Amino acid sequence: MSGVQAHSEARFDVEKVLTHTCNGCFKGPCVEGKCVCFPGWSGDQCDQCYGRIKITNQSTEILDGPKSYQSLQRCTWIIEHDGASLPTTFQFKSLHTECGWDFVYLYDGNGIYNQQLGALCGRLKEPIEMMAPSGSAVLYFVSDMAANYPGFNISFDFDRCPYNCSGQGTCKPKLGCVCNPGFTGPYCQIAYCDEKQLKDPCLNGGVCQNDACNCTSNWHGLYCQQSKLLPVSDPVIIKGDPLPGRASHASIADGSSQNLLDIIWTVGGYSFSGVKQDMIVTFNVTTRNWITIQLNASSPEPENRYDHTIVKLKNTLYMFGGVKNGREVTNEFWAFDMEHRIWKLISDGNHTDLERAPLAVAGHTAYVVGQKMYIVFGYNPFIGYVHYVQIYDFETKTWNMTTEHKVHGRFGHSMVVVDETGASPYALIYGGTTKSSNNTDDLIKFDIKADTMAKVTSTGTFYFPLTLHRAVLLNHMMIITGGNKGNGGTSDECFNDQILVYDTACGQWIQPDSKWSNISELARYGHSAVIAGKDPHLFVIGGFNGTMRENIYEFKPADCSSTNRPEDCQKITGGLRCVYVDSKCQKFDNQRSFKQNFISMIKNEITGRVTCPETRQKTLSSCEDQNDCVACTSQNGCGWCSAGNQCLPSDQECLDAQSMLTTWEKCGSSTPASPRSCSMAANCYACKLLPHCNWYMDSLRPQCITVEEEVFLLNERKEQEFERVTAGAQGANIIPRSHFSFLAPIPRIPNVTLCAVAGQAACEMANNCSDCMDETKRTGCMWCPSTERCINQDAYTIAFAYGQCQSWVNQSNKCQKESAICEDHKTCQECQTQPGCGWIDDGSETGLGECVQGSSDGPQNKTLSSPEKWFFTDCPDCQCNGHSKCLKPTNEFAKLECGECANNTSGDHCQSCSRGFFGDARNGGTCQLCECNGQADDCDNQSGACYCTTKGVVGEHCDRCDAKYIGNITSGEICKYELAVDFIFTFKLKNDNSDKHVDEIFLFSVPYKRDTDVTFQISCEGEGAPALVALNLTSNVYDGNFGLGHTKQMMVHTTCDSKGLRRVYLANDPGYAFGTEANTTFYVRVSNFTTPIVIQVSFAQSPPINWVLFFVIFAACFIVLLVVAGLLWMIKLRIEVYRRNQNRINEIEHMASRPFSSVRLELTNPYTNLVATPISIEPCSGYKAGVYTLAVRLPTGGRQTTPNGTSGLAVASALCLLTPSQLGLLTAPDNTENRNNRKRTFRSYIPFLRNPNNSPM
Repeated sequence: MSGVQAHSEARFDVEKVLTHTCNGCFKGPCVEGKCVCFPGWSGDQCDQCYGRIKITNQSTEILDGPKSYQSLQRCTWIIEHDGASLPTTFQFKSLHTECGWDFVYLYDGNGIYNQQLGALCGRLKEPIEMMAPSGSAVLYFVSDMAANYPGFNISFDFDRCPYNCSGQGTCKPKLGCVCNPGFTGPYCQIAYCDEKQLKDPCLNGGVCQNDACNCTSNWHGLYCQQSKLLPVSDPVIIKGDPLPGRASHASIADGSSQNLLDIIWTVGGYSFSGVKQDMIVTFNVTTRNWITIQLNASSPEPENRYDHTIVKLKNTLYMFGGVKNGREVTNEFWAFDMEHRIWKLISDGNHTDLERAPLAVAGHTAYVVGQKMYIVFGYNPFIGYVHYVQIYDFETKTWNMTTEHKVHGRFGHSMVVVDETGASPYALIYGGTTKSSNNTDDLIKFDIKADTMAKVTSTGTFYFPLTLHRAVLLNHMMIITGGNKGNGGTSDECFNDQILVYDTACGQWIQPDSKWSNISELARYGHSAVIAGKDPHLFVIGGFNGTMRENIYEFKPADCSSTNRPEDCQKITGGLRCVYVDSKCQKFDNQRSFKQNFISMIKNEITGRVTCPETRQKTLSSCEDQNDCVACTSQNGCGWCSAGNQCLPSDQECLDAQSMLTTWEKCGSSTPASPRSCSMAANCYACKLLPHCNWYMDSLRPQCITVEEEVFLLNERKEQEFERVTAGAQGANIIPRSHFSFLAPIPRIPNVTLCAVAGQAACEMANNCSDCMDETKRTGCMWCPSTERCINQDAYTIAFAYGQCQSWVNQSNKCQKESAICEDHKTCQECQTQPGCGWIDDGSETGLGECVQGSSDGPQNKTLSSPEKWFFTDCPDCQCNGHSKCLKPTNEFAKLECGECANNTSGDHCQSCSRGFFGDARNGGTCQLCECNGQADDCDNQSGACYCTTKGVVGEHCDRCDAKYIGNITSGEICKYELAVDFIFTFKLKNDNSDKHVDEIFLFSVPYKRDTDVTFQISCEGEGAPALVALNLTSNVYDGNFGLGHTKQMMVHTTCDSKGLRRVYLANDPGYAFGTEANTTFYVRVSNFTTPIVIQVSFAQSPPINWVLFFVIFAACFIVLLVVAGLLWMIKLRIEVYRRNQNRINEIEHMASRPFSSVRLELTNPYTNLVATPISIEPCSGYKAGVYTLAVRLPTGGRQTTPNGTSGLAVASALCLLTPSQLGLLTAPDNTENRNNRKRTFRSYIPFLRNPNNSPM
């Protein structure tokens, strides 16, 4: 049967099955109120794709479901067309997945072992079309367990080429589009000048000459489509066969002559599976064709690699680092003789050696300055993101590393070197992926001569975080193309299509014009970018945008000579800056002096200098953000003031009148270099490379700390442990502090073995999934089954940027299920979760078979199976794992059910071992009896670890007693816990892995007092209560006679609940005696409970209370307490009286020591004095205010005097401020006499007292 649903879905009666409401089944009928999903679909509403769907001879839509896709979906569509001769075209109408994690893979042919065509993720801005040349294809979608996105909608058409060849070509079998004259490109979408072409493609007055558009003076571009005031981007029309697409390759420009860079060398790179790739090729910019370099027959050839670097010195290419074999980060250093075509391995050091350069890195950058090659940053599988700069000296042929820079290392960044005459060369490093897999937009300035790095403060929104982008230096402009915008899964836009421009002359980002900066064809990452050509401009080669790009784009900057207007000249920023000199607009060059002639000076014309569009406020803001000398001097227009440790604009002056530091060289002598912060080290290996740091193995979170911090923390832990052990140990022997030992720090040697011993081994050292997931050896690792590579979680997106990893594992129990090795899978359903595996049935109709590599056609090894036994899109109806055969179905839609499972197996498909047995029953596996020494009825059906039912019994076979439990299981003695007398014991049994199978516990206690009764108490609380309690008593004394131990049953199956129970056993029992000699022992068994439960139990021997003695002692204590309280009360009163008397005496003495004097007042004048004159002044502390005392007349009521018996005078005080003239009189001289004698006369104040300017406040 043909069609998308060539299954049993067409064989049902709608009226019959739709008898219940299913709330809408998306892919499947509703049967008895439940959705029965078609093959390839799952979920309650059958709305989530999962499994395999085969589509034959029918065009349809492919989608993940009507809603956002869910976690851990695995969906495969096999599209086949019988007798197909023309390609099949897929149209991706919409696609929205998690960038870098959830991919849609497309393969040509009917299996994944053919050529891979794409790995798409992120969000499409517009629909795209892709072609499967063979006419058949496999579409595979996988999602992880994190974010969920809308998914995708894909349609396909048989016998059609993408975009219908743009209407300018013919669709041919296996070839695709064969273009008409005058058109080229994979879809005939690019027009070019050709003498056979009927229509001229040139615009704006351009004409075809010599197979290209000859543009007029004001236009440029492939079709003369862009004004020369703006830059232009065009595809390069390649003559001959294009280079197969690749990414993370390395390219460098060379010239056929000294002044012409017209050859682009491209080395290595990553390509999709099924693509043949040459290691080294060249592209001729003049002839526009690719040439494969044939090596000398005697030359060795390095393994292909990606994320490496290439530099050129003289006539030799030097290749360093990268990822080879798809999994190993290397530090190999190769040289290629460009003339003789010979490779030579210069150094092949141990890539695990971290003590000396060169470190193995990938995603780094490299540049040659003088006779030295600088390797900047990169990712190392041991250290992580490397912050070192490695230097190779070509003269001495030695390696070394720079000092500790205070920046985070990064991967996939870009770097340009500004090396101008008369100035120190420096590098600008932009973007990349840094710690926690986050992309950054930091711009770092690296002074190569001074070996200093500092972050350059940037403003505006003209830049954003990128990784795997490329940057070149063109006309003093750093031009950045492409890059990955997906930032740690927080962005769904993977591919950057915007060109970023940084002006190195002005030190600021340029606001791009959307007319030339947003180019959808440049949306890619992992490409290469070089400056080449007769009129040097930018070439962008290859890269990845869901497919491996095989095209080349060129970016030509604007042309200054296209305008004579000064205002237009200044506005040109597209790839260069222009200056207006001698009535002409010319390209700015800071190596050239633009002198202003006399006439221009008279006319006040614009001079030949660059005017940077930067305000003083921006400069001030960027300066104030810097907090050290190196960072400050790296900013344009900033300088460092050493005394104040302040960064200011260079046109200001330092407050201490010292000269301002404006160059990095001066910073070294003025500012002491502080060591790199230990917290910047992400793991044990990086920490151990810092001499002042060590890796502290804290139980909660290991971390890199300074040696001083480590000593402090270890001492603190030692004190805490000492206090814990010795707390409450009164009368016991004091344990010396020196006896306490702790987890010692790892010896301070940067060695791989030492970190591995401490459980901090590098993920890359693991060779299989189990080793990768072993938390005793390493932490924070992920296993990729499809590449068989173990990597750190922080490196996943950089290690598999092109979708190499189709699934990942972060738990050890998922290793077998997620294995990419087909033979590891034991069932047909599990086998088909891997896109490259199929199932061979053995024909026994019991479900037995074998999982092997294959495709829709059959196994890769054609000798393994016949077609009727090969299952790739479905499974045999009967799946009983060889332990049963299926029963006949009850209805048309019912699945086959297995009969009675044999061989000690159970489950719907006889896939598990029965209770009491363990093993892997799948695919004919055997089940063995659990060996638990009679202490368990069941065990783990996979590992055989017994579920011990007695508390205190442990071991995989329940063969030993836990700590504090007494007994010997192997000799038949049960494990029991001793209960000390007169103590309450609480056993909290939780429903966790250690206790959830426990249903009994054994206890015992030995009463040591001979003539004291024994009280037994127990209570059982929790969801697992009630329990049953049994108690036996054994003794060596029976009826007063010593002999062999005798046992008496005291309690049998007594219910224990939250109310508890209490029993008292008398010491005068004639049958048994208590005490040490009798060795009488109480044995308790608590059973028949489930967890969780809390059992509280105790044995006590407390003598009876003598109430007479109790009350006598109580009364005596009460009387003594009253007497003591009375005495204390009397003592308290005496003390209070004494304190009051002393305070009174002190007050009297203080009052008597105050200043005093007599004042004579003349009261003959009856008129009021308008000027208030104090008779005394008491200055306050600090002598800023004082208390003025004045004599005032009382009111007389209009009479001459006040009434008889009353005083006519009164003394008034006021708080007033003191003047400087008053302070000179009031301040006491600093001598011993004045300090000891406070009594003073006010005669000296008489002139001051008459000062009319003083008045009360």
